[in-house]
Parts: sequence; structure tokens; C-alpha cells
Amino acid sequence: MQLLSNAIREHIKDLMQQQNLTVSELARRSGLTQSTVDSVLHTQNTNPRIDTIHKIIKALNISVTEFFNHPTFKDL
Repeated sequence: MQLLSNAIREHIKDLMQQQNLTVSELARRSGLTQSTVDSVLHTQNTNPRIDTIHKIIKALNISVTEFFNHPTFKDL
């Protein structure tokens, strides 16, 4: 499960960089607290909740299918 968490974390960071988003802006868009988003992005030993990941994905303006249909997840 740790590999999946790391892949999710890194893909979110990549999408944030592509969209030029800060943690605070992603938190605002997703309706999550900044500390929750920080925890997802920077805490290596947690498994974020599915609903939290879903809110972040929606805030990144992509579908869940688009998010997970990425080479990052191919070999997990």
C-alpha cells in the first residue's frame, strides 16, 4: 500500500506544478484544510482517505479515471 500512497502523492505534486498551484490554493479549491493537504503531500507513512484524494483530484480539474490512468500507476 505504501507504493500506491507514494504514487498518489507524487502525481498530485506533478499536477500541482503543471497547474502552478500552491498547497494553500489546492486546499481552498478542495475544501480541505491546508494541514490536511500538507499531510497528504508530505507525510510518507500515512494512507490518505479516499474521500480526501477524491476532493483533491476534483480540485485539480480532472476525473478520477484520468488521474489513475497515468503511467505512474501502471506497475502497482
